[in-house]
Amino acid sequence: MPSEILEYQSKLIADTSNVQEPPLSLPYGTPVKVANGIHSILACNPKDYTGIGTNTYLVGKNTLWIIDPGPACPDHIKAVLSAVAGRPVAGICITHTHMDHSPAAMTLQEATGAKTYGYGAICPTVAARTTEAIDHNFEPDVLLSDGACLGQDAWGLKAIHTPGHFPNHMCYMLPEQKVLFSGDHVMGWSSTVIMPPLGNLADYMASLDLLEACDAALMLPSHGEKVLAPNKRIDEIRQHRIMRHQQVAVCMGNGVFNPAEIVEQIYDELSACLFDAAQGCVMAHMELLQQGITMPVGALAPISRSHRDSV
Repeated sequence: MPSEILEYQSKLIADTSNVQEPPLSLPYGTPVKVANGIHSILACNPKDYTGIGTNTYLVGKNTLWIIDPGPACPDHIKAVLSAVAGRPVAGICITHTHMDHSPAAMTLQEATGAKTYGYGAICPTVAARTTEAIDHNFEPDVLLSDGACLGQDAWGLKAIHTPGHFPNHMCYMLPEQKVLFSGDHVMGWSSTVIMPPLGNLADYMASLDLLEACDAALMLPSHGEKVLAPNKRIDEIRQHRIMRHQQVAVCMGNGVFNPAEIVEQIYDELSACLFDAAQGCVMAHMELLQQGITMPVGALAPISRSHRDSV
């Protein structure tokens, strides 16, 4: 990744105002080939949680799948339609209904006539329990279950239900090319936020196992650059969560049960804009520990410091 983009990404994390001017080298709105028959289009919605922006993927050659349409930004939607260039769209696939992923689906559907696919909407009663930015308007035309297959040719996709970050989170596998579209579940640039009550750590860890079993050769997350060694990155994320679990267990063993206090103890140089994310992850670990659930490791490790963007 170019140095100016890395610097910009660091500024997004450090600056609580989230008004950093993006470098001109970022290819917003420009189709970028990331693999055979797969192009990404970067949305200009940079923020602390989204990094440099949301990746929308066009999959296929003559007929396309759109994965993660992104935010309802007119410039981004225009760029996606320009890249589609009039080709038929088999479907619009949603990884989950956070506001940086699904809102553009409706406009793209109107322009292409394609059906939308996803696990399903979040129940309003459940959604009311969180302050997360949720797209309450999106409901897929086609409800997907774990293992559902979309299309039958070389560009056919397999849906994988991966709750943990969000209850309706889906990843998509392109078996013919061993390419995994990992959404927000696993990213190369940062760890993933697990924010109760909709985020669930037990589900998240189980979903990591599902993705590892795909044995993908390439992973394309919805934020950040492609990951060339997917299972290595999946294990890195697993080990990171195990480390955090140990750290939280040590704090609770020392009589510290306030999530904010635990954040202060185990995070070093944490930017203010990520404090809530870190606190949410701590709460997810506390939920498991309070249920008596531990992770498969040996003796508890001493509290260590880690990079500020790894919640």
